[in-house]
Amino acid sequence: MNTNRMLYLILFFVLSILSFSTPAQNRTDFQAWPGASIKLDLPKKWAFTAQYRTRLIDNATSYKGSYVFGTVEYDFHKYFEAIANYRLAIVDVGVFHRYFLGISAKAKFGDFSFALRPALQYQSQRFTGDDEVRLDTDTYLRSRFTVKYKLNKKWDAYVYAEPFFAIGSNKTKIDNWQNSIGFKYEFAKNQKLNPYFIWQPDYSHKKYTLTNYIAGLDIEFSTKPFRKLNSKKNKKGSHPSSQWPPN
Repeated sequence: MNTNRMLYLILFFVLSILSFSTPAQNRTDFQAWPGASIKLDLPKKWAFTAQYRTRLIDNATSYKGSYVFGTVEYDFHKYFEAIANYRLAIVDVGVFHRYFLGISAKAKFGDFSFALRPALQYQSQRFTGDDEVRLDTDTYLRSRFTVKYKLNKKWDAYVYAEPFFAIGSNKTKIDNWQNSIGFKYEFAKNQKLNPYFIWQPDYSHKKYTLTNYIAGLDIEFSTKPFRKLNSKKNKKGSHPSSQWPPN
């Protein structure tokens, strides 16, 4: 399969997901998410990633805040990986703590890689107002399906679709739906650029649906701090690593 045909298939996949996951929209926002990360490839199939990201909202004119991620990954099987993530968000409306635990099932067929990752997310949100501090908590089930295609030695392309199911005391419903298309470009050894676009309808508002259009760019660094202990070739990489930690 040539590269142009593969790109057409990726775009068709994204458009299909968009058509299934969107009702009538009446509010939109364009956002920009620049960030950077460093991944430590540790011995015995462990890895740790630290990431920083900021967000510009209101059509990329307002500074939302800072997001700091810490992720631990463990390949406990050829086709399965465990992921634990913590995110601290210091934003304009308060301080959020997010905890995330998931398992990724992954497989590779030629130049294609597939990953299905169910996960539970718990978030504690402390909103700061003029005269009070309010605390809110949310729990979500997130199931992300990712397809990656190796274009050549330097470039990878990927798409994913991920519904967020809000788990409540009375019922479980789709709170929002995150879809993305992105690329990985290795511009130097152990250094990559990850430009991506996210299309995210948010159904949590009672009177309207807010759709976020997000342009992001991550700079990724990776290293093996214990090379002598980690001498075997690393066979990971069946999913786009910058999307694990989750957005």
